Amino acid sequence: MRVQRFVLVMIVAAILSFSGVSIAQEKTSSVGAIGESEALNMAQQWALLVSQADIAGLEQLLSDRYVHIHGTALVESKGQFVEALKNGTRKYDPIKIEEANVRVFGDSAVVTGKFDLKAYTRGKTIESINRFGLLLVKTQSGLQVASFQATAIPPQPK
Repeated sequence: MRVQRFVLVMIVAAILSFSGVSIAQEKTSSVGAIGESEALNMAQQWALLVSQADIAGLEQLLSDRYVHIHGTALVESKGQFVEALKNGTRKYDPIKIEEANVRVFGDSAVVTGKFDLKAYTRGKTIESINRFGLLLVKTQSGLQVASFQATAIPPQPK
């Protein structure tokens, strides 16, 4: 009888501990989770703010550790990128994201896609078609863009 009682107590303890683990996992996995539509909306907001050179909006949207890698391979920090927009060194025509694909990883997401670029910098016009990757992360300040990278698609021979 003692053995049966011990086995029963062990089974109940095991069931309770496993259910507690699954409850804890459910709680932590939903904390900070990003939805696909939320990530896509954030990418579109990024494109709008960049196109409009909305400095105040970008200051909030971009993480303090934001890195911007241009299709030309120029790498800029948040401060450098925002300053070029602020002082007019760089301007963008409206950016329209196409072929967007969102992959969510809990409290972060990667948005990839394509866009036609028309930018003006230091008296030059840059036009190209680019693939891009945009990394979104949940921070204490909310959802922010941590990184952007563009890769120019080479023109097709005619």
